[in-house]
Amino acid sequence: MQIINAFTLHPNYTLRFVSGLPPNTDLLKVHCQSRDDDIGDRILKPGDHFDFSFHMNLPETTLYHCGFFWGPKHNNFDVFKRWHGYCGSIKLFQNGYCTWLMKDSGIYFALGPNPSPGDFKFLHSWL
Repeated sequence: MQIINAFTLHPNYTLRFVSGLPPNTDLLKVHCQSRDDDIGDRILKPGDHFDFSFHMNLPETTLYHCGFFWGPKHNNFDVFKRWHGYCGSIKLFQNGYCTWLMKDSGIYFALGPNPSPGDFKFLHSWL
């Protein structure tokens, strides 16, 4: 017997960060952390990506915050907060995959590990 679209009581969430910045520009630095875990700095060349995964804590208060730095431009915001924002509102009891794309025009978001270009929504400008 095979179960399709099964749910899990302890879903796994994966956040992917992709540098869609133009070639021959400054490298992108991404720094993410929660209250309990510091993912550290990741330096991405154009076209590079990195992922990290986690399980929601039991009271479902997990929050990840990231800073994005590209030359003199930057921004920082919550990239995952259960029941709030884009990534945290994934269906209950299902694994989630959120992709953040940094471009010269700003920071974009889509659900899924390999979204098509049309799936991304503009969310934040560079400061």
